[in-house]
Amino acid sequence: MTLDVLIVGGGGAGCVLAARLSEDERTTVGLLEAGPDYGPFDPRRWPAELLNARSAARGHDWDLEAPPCCARARVIGGSSAHNGCWATLGAPADYDAWSKYSNGVWDYQKLRPHLTDAIETLRVRPVPEQDQTRWHHAVIDAARELGLPFLDDINDESAREGIGWVPLNAVGATRWHTGFAYLDPARNRPNLRILSDSLAVRLVIEGDRATGVVAVRDGQEYTVTAKHVILACGTYGTPPLLMRSGVGPEHVLKELGAPVVLRLDGVGENLVDHSSLGLMLDPLDALVGEMPNAAESYFAQTVVKARSSQADDSWDIHIVPSAGPAEDAQGFYTGPLSAGLYVFVMSPRSRGTVRAASLDPAASPKIDHGFFTDAQGYDQKVILEGIELAHDFARTERLSGLTGLTPWSAAEREPTAVLAAASGYWHPVGTCAMGPADDPMAVAGADGKVHGLSNVYIGDASLMPVIPRANTHLTTVAVADRLAGLLLEGALR
Repeated sequence: MTLDVLIVGGGGAGCVLAARLSEDERTTVGLLEAGPDYGPFDPRRWPAELLNARSAARGHDWDLEAPPCCARARVIGGSSAHNGCWATLGAPADYDAWSKYSNGVWDYQKLRPHLTDAIETLRVRPVPEQDQTRWHHAVIDAARELGLPFLDDINDESAREGIGWVPLNAVGATRWHTGFAYLDPARNRPNLRILSDSLAVRLVIEGDRATGVVAVRDGQEYTVTAKHVILACGTYGTPPLLMRSGVGPEHVLKELGAPVVLRLDGVGENLVDHSSLGLMLDPLDALVGEMPNAAESYFAQTVVKARSSQADDSWDIHIVPSAGPAEDAQGFYTGPLSAGLYVFVMSPRSRGTVRAASLDPAASPKIDHGFFTDAQGYDQKVILEGIELAHDFARTERLSGLTGLTPWSAAEREPTAVLAAASGYWHPVGTCAMGPADDPMAVAGADGKVHGLSNVYIGDASLMPVIPRANTHLTTVAVADRLAGLLLEGALR
């Protein structure tokens, strides 16, 4: 099998890339996905949990033993088929910050049309009135008590601080992921081939080119030959694939037992997610009585955008109010009624790493988020200010009648306690970040092409050099959409 383009990873970015690149009927495109393909949208064929927009799924996760913030899905649609359906945008300044890493190729104005298209294609809509719980209306009332405005559209460029309903990429109660929104309209194109249940083992590299990808299906290896290879395995998956192929930091490759084909120190570096802590509350009888069907409602419906003393003119804190079945260690919502205010650092400075654990492609990667480890302690200052604001919410007249509060002690605010309790927001980016070739930590150029390889591209969230102040689904889709256009205009012409 020889293709013009092979996309490795059929997730949020891969489905977009396959759809956009196959629009050119002269270009043969393959989409390699480790998990199953249940075909076009059909409730009779797709597992119910993947369709249920009211609760994040875990049934197709790569590793249920990993912490929930490391979750990623092995199925067509990828994590967009597992996620919470949030569809939020970062501040314009976040995307403008990409300009210096791309010599002006990427910034807010250039990305905005693709963000708008993603909102339309994913059929993003507000939380419907029938799903809006009394708990979330109470939190909106509490925000007013604290002087925070209600935001009619939290994605509006002027919506820099306040509370609002979160837009969702859902049709009714169905999660409308990129497999449905992008891949389905392209499925019948004769120049598109979907290769499901095929786990990428390594790239076959000769000189400065990848001639193809070795994959395994049903225990048998096979090779797909391609003129161009686009890696869209995600922030946790793309670096290990490169490392198994001999591309990455030299000391990491030697420890792994991989050949040193190309030293590229930035592979697996610059991991960033929105770090978090949770202020858990005690549901009172009044809240229990107001939420008799909590398990049937989407539990995270509103978000507070707030500014710490460290912020620029836009928010740097999210507070996510939740009330619903308690979460177990694997991230499944199975327990009794739980309530909390989860606080997130939206412009974090701490960085972590992703490493391949072994040459076995089925082995889970080694992920070290490095939450709250920046040398200046910036992230800890921001999170503790956010925790204080969460306490203020809990003490309002509106919320104190629904939940009890046990204020944090001084010990819980100590750096060691913060590190021990740290978690993330399921928004990892940056492990194959774009940047100029003379930047030792840059992995790819503004066109996504990997430095030192002439036909291998990064096409997923690992390419983002700066994390947006939002969940990263819309931005990932927009990046894949714009990158496809750049490739059709340039390398694939």
